[in-house]
Amino acid sequence: MKKHILIGAFAALLLAPSATFAADLPVKAAPPPVEIYNWTGFYIGASAGGSFGFSDHVDRASGLSNTSGYNVKGGLVGGTLGYNWQVSNFVVGFEGDASWASERGTMPDVGANALALNLVDLGTGQSQFASFTHETWLATARGRAGYAVNNLLFYGTGGYATAGVTQGIYDNSHNLLVSSSSTRSGWTAGGGLEWGFAPNWSAKFEWLYMKFNTVALNTAFAEGPRNVPFDDNVVRFGVNYRFGGPVVAKY
Repeated sequence: MKKHILIGAFAALLLAPSATFAADLPVKAAPPPVEIYNWTGFYIGASAGGSFGFSDHVDRASGLSNTSGYNVKGGLVGGTLGYNWQVSNFVVGFEGDASWASERGTMPDVGANALALNLVDLGTGQSQFASFTHETWLATARGRAGYAVNNLLFYGTGGYATAGVTQGIYDNSHNLLVSSSSTRSGWTAGGGLEWGFAPNWSAKFEWLYMKFNTVALNTAFAEGPRNVPFDDNVVRFGVNYRFGGPVVAKY
C-alpha cells in the first residue's frame, strides 16, 4: 500500500510543471464577427440621368413614313419609392418612380410619304414641314429581383411604364401648325447594380427600356392622320435611403 502511495506522489510531482505550463498558454481569441449587409426594408431615393428614344410620323393610310424615323433624347430627374425583402442572398421587391423629363426630337418630313405627296423640293431637298416628339414626364411601377453579394446587389426589373408625350408638326419657318398631347402607356424592362456604401444608404446605376403605345396625330393636310410610335431608353444614377434593415453581424 505504501508502495502505491509513493508511486502516485512521484507521478504528481512529475505532472505538476506541465499543468502549470499549459495554464500559462494564451487562449486563442474568437474570430471577429463578419458584417453582412441587409437589403430588407422600405426605401426612398432620388435619381437623374438621360433618356434616348426613337419616334416617327407614319401616314396611317399608306403606312409610309414622313421622316424615316428620328432620335428623341434629353435629361430627366425624379424620385423613387420601394421595398426590398432579402432571403439568404436573394432579394425581391417592388419599386415605383416618377421623373420630370425634357426629351425632344425633330426631323424634316423627307421620308417616303413626304416624297409621294411632293412635300419636298427635289432640287434643294428642303421639306415644307418638320415632325417632332417631346416627352415631358415619365413614371414606372416595377418588380425587382436580384442576387446580393454582401453590399453589392445585381438585379433585373420590369413592369408598367407611362409617359406624357406631345407630338406635332412645324412648317419650315418653325411655326407650329398642329400638335396634340397624350399620356402613353406601355411596358419596361431592364437591370442595374446597387452598392450599399453605408448601413442604410446605397447608390445605383440603372438602365431601362420602355415601349409605349402608338397614338394618332390628326393633321390639317390631305394625307390625314399620322401614327406616332415612341420608345425610350433611360440610363440613370440614383441614391436611396433605406428605413430599418441594419447591417447584421454573422459569427
